[in-house]
Amino acid sequence: MSDDNQNKLITPSIDLERSELRYIFYTHDYRDLVRDLIDIGFQEKKFAESPFTKTIYFGSRIGLKPGLSVKARVYDPVPEENLCNFRESNIFNLLEIKSTVDQDDFFFHGLLEMEGNADRNQKLINQTYASISKDILFRIQRATEDGLLRDSTLKTKSRVKKTDISTNDVRSNLKLSEIITLLCSASDLDDNLSQKLKTILSNRIRPLFYNNLIPHVMTQYKRHHFLHKEDKYKDKIRITIDPGVEYYDVNFDDPDNFLQDPSMTAEYLTRERFYRLEIKTDPSVIRDNKFFERELSNILRKYGCLAYISKKWSGATLVSERHIEKQAFWRETFGKQISGFFPVDPNWFSYGQVTESLFKIIRMSNSFSTYEHQPRILVKNQNYVKGYLGVPIPSLALTVEGPKIAYNIPSQGRIVKMIKNKPEFYIIEEDDKPVRSTLISSKKELDKMLHPSIQIEGYSFFRSYGFLVRNENSNRVYKLTIERKRNIKNGRLETEIYCKLRYVGNEIGLSPINKSDIYAELQIFYEEFYPSMETLVSDFSEEFVNRYDEKIEDRG
Repeated sequence: MSDDNQNKLITPSIDLERSELRYIFYTHDYRDLVRDLIDIGFQEKKFAESPFTKTIYFGSRIGLKPGLSVKARVYDPVPEENLCNFRESNIFNLLEIKSTVDQDDFFFHGLLEMEGNADRNQKLINQTYASISKDILFRIQRATEDGLLRDSTLKTKSRVKKTDISTNDVRSNLKLSEIITLLCSASDLDDNLSQKLKTILSNRIRPLFYNNLIPHVMTQYKRHHFLHKEDKYKDKIRITIDPGVEYYDVNFDDPDNFLQDPSMTAEYLTRERFYRLEIKTDPSVIRDNKFFERELSNILRKYGCLAYISKKWSGATLVSERHIEKQAFWRETFGKQISGFFPVDPNWFSYGQVTESLFKIIRMSNSFSTYEHQPRILVKNQNYVKGYLGVPIPSLALTVEGPKIAYNIPSQGRIVKMIKNKPEFYIIEEDDKPVRSTLISSKKELDKMLHPSIQIEGYSFFRSYGFLVRNENSNRVYKLTIERKRNIKNGRLETEIYCKLRYVGNEIGLSPINKSDIYAELQIFYEEFYPSMETLVSDFSEEFVNRYDEKIEDRG
């Protein structure tokens, strides 16, 4: 490469120690919270010409990779309506690749180096006086931080703009077709990228997305930016507030030919009825300046802010639930959710095992088959604080999941099968609906909803990957998943990983109400699947990368 071109290389902005702390708060508290931010030195920076942020999150047919966020973003003067279409010539302001940096397992192996100890305090909701420990809301807030902020919040972020792929001094934007090409394959667009960015794309992104790329979800919101008025902090700490994030189910119009025709359609799903607050900062600012730590902690406590999952994972859950709804299954009126599960080796939760290994077991099954010819990976995320009423035997179970509070009758379950030296198999029944629930819209409502005798048990984070399967004899449809549940009690982390089959409905019509038939099918599931799942069927990562390399070579 000539010196002239070398000088035009754009090194992506990679923030080695940018920490992102995500919280939610309630609709009616927005004005007061903003006023408090202004009082401690923040001021809003407005982008009047393009106030709406629209983001398409990309993933693979094998699922979303934890710790990795790949998205195309455009800033627009007008919002989208119920349905929007994107063509290959549609423009985006940037392509962003964001990765969580873990102290023991950096995503960009050998590419990024971070000096010092990354194990820093990432929690802002602090206990300032003894009596606060008796406050139920404070214990709920700390439980959400103990759960979601337990792992690394440090991010690396690489952005690609039009100027990064052009030798000309242009003020333009990326086309959708250029974004798809950058994510999937090497091309002449790479010629002017920095070596670091080419390494990221070639080693970590394209092996995942080549021939497997899908858009997962689209979000839209009118973001409010707050920067500190002191110049020395403007690049060190930033606060954003996203009111009522809207989610769209987005799909390629021709998923088998997306490299040639990346056109896609997005359909409106829902709008969040709360505000997201994100604190994006160099951790040293919080560590070295106790003013920020104290004042931000006071604001979070004052408005009942709760740590919360990202928009990517919230959206992945919504589009998966919508996919099941679209099937319009018939469902026997039990008023219960019935499922069976057994524990499995933790490696089953590794990225790719659901699509690679579990598919192979399904193909060997005599009783179950995939519901769809090309099964769609279904993702579900839940993060909630658990509590209960009733001592010593709980009479009601409480869950606080963001702004949603619910009281439920404790689940009823029984061990169906126990075999020496093998894991037990459970069948459980859960009520379809809670006995009491509401969506909180202000801190005052939250205080009224929390019963003074609640015992806070801890925090739970649930994530599952799976797809729909059909019983060959009855045509009942089930959701087959590998699930991980992490419980944090008294600062200790407990992890459960299991394979579950959950009854969803019937594709033909209503059947006579007979729960024993479903129990029998769940037991067949255990007898067929458990022996096959004692060992993993394949090593996903090597198999997938090798397949990618072969296809690249075939293209010449």
